[in-house]
Amino acid sequence: MPHPVAEAPATAANTRGLDALFDPRGVAILGASSDPTKIGGRPLRFIKESGYTGGIYPINPKSDEVQGVKAYASIEDVDGVVDLAVIALPAKHVLSSVESCGKQGVKVVTIFSAGFAEMGAEGLALQGQVLEIAGRYGMRVLGPNCIGSMNAANGAVGTFAASVGVPFAVEPLAKVALVSQSGAIASEWVVNGKQTGLNFDPWLSTGNEADIQLADVLAHLAADDSVEIIAAYLEGCRDGERLRQALAVAQENGKPVVVLKVGRSEVGATAAASHTASLVGSDQVFDALFDQYGVIRVDSMAELFDVCYALSVGKLPQGDRLGILTGSGGIGIIAADEAAEQGLQVPTPSQALQDELKAIWPPAGVGNPIDLTAQLMNDENLLPSFVDACLKDGAFDSIVMGLTYMGLLEPWTDLVVRALRLAREAHPEAPIFATTLSTPEVKRAVEELDIPVFDDITKAVQIMGRVTDYALRRQRFEKSRAAEATQAPAASVPALPEVFTEVTAKAFIAEAGVPVAPEVVVSSAAAAAAAQERVGGPVVLKVVSPDIAHKTEVGGVVLGVATPEEAAEAHDRILESARRHEPDARIDGVLVAPMITDGIETILGVVDDPTFGPVVMFGLGGIFVEVLKDVTYRLAPFGLETAHEMIREIRGSAMLDGVRGAAPADVDALAGALVALSNVAAEHRSRFDSIEVNPFLVRPQGHGAAALDALITERVTP
Repeated sequence: MPHPVAEAPATAANTRGLDALFDPRGVAILGASSDPTKIGGRPLRFIKESGYTGGIYPINPKSDEVQGVKAYASIEDVDGVVDLAVIALPAKHVLSSVESCGKQGVKVVTIFSAGFAEMGAEGLALQGQVLEIAGRYGMRVLGPNCIGSMNAANGAVGTFAASVGVPFAVEPLAKVALVSQSGAIASEWVVNGKQTGLNFDPWLSTGNEADIQLADVLAHLAADDSVEIIAAYLEGCRDGERLRQALAVAQENGKPVVVLKVGRSEVGATAAASHTASLVGSDQVFDALFDQYGVIRVDSMAELFDVCYALSVGKLPQGDRLGILTGSGGIGIIAADEAAEQGLQVPTPSQALQDELKAIWPPAGVGNPIDLTAQLMNDENLLPSFVDACLKDGAFDSIVMGLTYMGLLEPWTDLVVRALRLAREAHPEAPIFATTLSTPEVKRAVEELDIPVFDDITKAVQIMGRVTDYALRRQRFEKSRAAEATQAPAASVPALPEVFTEVTAKAFIAEAGVPVAPEVVVSSAAAAAAAQERVGGPVVLKVVSPDIAHKTEVGGVVLGVATPEEAAEAHDRILESARRHEPDARIDGVLVAPMITDGIETILGVVDDPTFGPVVMFGLGGIFVEVLKDVTYRLAPFGLETAHEMIREIRGSAMLDGVRGAAPADVDALAGALVALSNVAAEHRSRFDSIEVNPFLVRPQGHGAAALDALITERVTP
């Protein structure tokens, strides 16, 4: 995992100098070795073999030439342009080498050497000196303790990884750019790709990330027109805004980003004075980030390869309705089960479409999954005819086919290729996945039709689910961007109160645009009785104190107070109980508010994450949040489209649509409250640890919503 360096957080991804890293005019290798198997010898060997046309400058004071290339005693002796310098020397020689590179006008220096921040405080201090020297010359640093970079398109080799020398076992299908915080992972993926047909190019490992971070490289690749897909291996992030802005560049440019983020445990999550803080862990924040910026998060290396493969070869769906066509009822059931797991719809065809399919082949099962029976293996026109009917009807947004072993054995190998070619010719943009055991020749022939081929139906549906989710998020982003461009500017954000109580917290969020229930603070039993009489119905009374966060635990809340006499008695009882439990607490009075019950309880919250800033949480109240943890998250700030997306994606969202005759809830008011909360959270991230609005009652449609309680936990500065 990258090691922290004492530096101020950046406000944006820093891509300065990365063009020189990936497309240098000249490359110097400090510590170049005549032995092509050593760390100092491999980069020179690889760059000689790569077809690189820029200057190659081995630096070795003991030799006039290294591996047949003119060598120099020092980089300062080089008379050509050096954009990239690779340092393959022991740590004790790195500082002087970085200084020499700076004097020579090098733009980027890659440091293979270990012995820096990964070794503890002394190494961290040494790494800081490297940055100080590089900073004086405006020079970027990759590493230290990294395996470097590679751009095969122009032969720019800045790595000692042996994976560079591994030949492709199969002709690559497409290029996928790769950035990894692990050198070993990057090298393994490159080799694996060469065995399976994915060409990871360019690729880079970031090592200790003293200067160049994964986010910087990601932003650079996202802005590169030659890059279509970006794969990333991510262990952690110390500058959330940097990563967030890099992902925003990829989203704006329509570049799929596929990430294997490791560390799903709750490390770093700490419980605080609110439900929100206890529900938000480090991994949930990364999920929120990825959801917001359309990142495809995968769970394994194998899944990353499959998703990159599908994006490289296939077409993107426009919706989530999946058609399953097979020659086996059992395969269809397996596919349908996995579709449900992936959140894909498996709709039953209309009667008209079923009649059309029956007319083509009467014995077929024409529900969904659609069973073409074993006749699929005898008639090359049957499959394309069914596909054509299904896609013309508009019943499905994508098709997954279960073709057993037709691509492997004669006489079906030619039949399956011809059948799929007919289907593709009729529907050139349709997202179609094929599942079959196959020969390499059949697999490649089908892939050339823009149809990915998988050997397992479960995997095919799983990857279709991932790709579909990405496509739909992409659509929502485009819709959100268009909608938010026409929305009125956000309301001004109020200042945070000096003292945090329920009353001041609700006044604050009300001014920000979160609706709040009417209330009054009283200082006597008589005033409490008068307040209840004005309301004319049941009220709630609560103690008001900046020192009491959980009022019910000290007997500071009384519900359902129906008469003035009850209100007066409840007032005195609350104060007596609160003073008995918390004798030193400051008490500002007793709050009286009407009991509002005509709605659905939800919870809105914010936690100020130390890496990514304010994270807004939303969920239904009661058992949904307490037991089921049915909540969702987004990074603040965001607009109405994102708020509505949050509301839709919780499992209990149907409650808001109206169940068992209940009226639908006012989700527009709920969405507006989420947006307002996100705006104030973004503005005041340095002042609070958490904000919680719980319960937030969403009333029937047209009647708005109301915060019934609010808690702001002030940040305690050590």
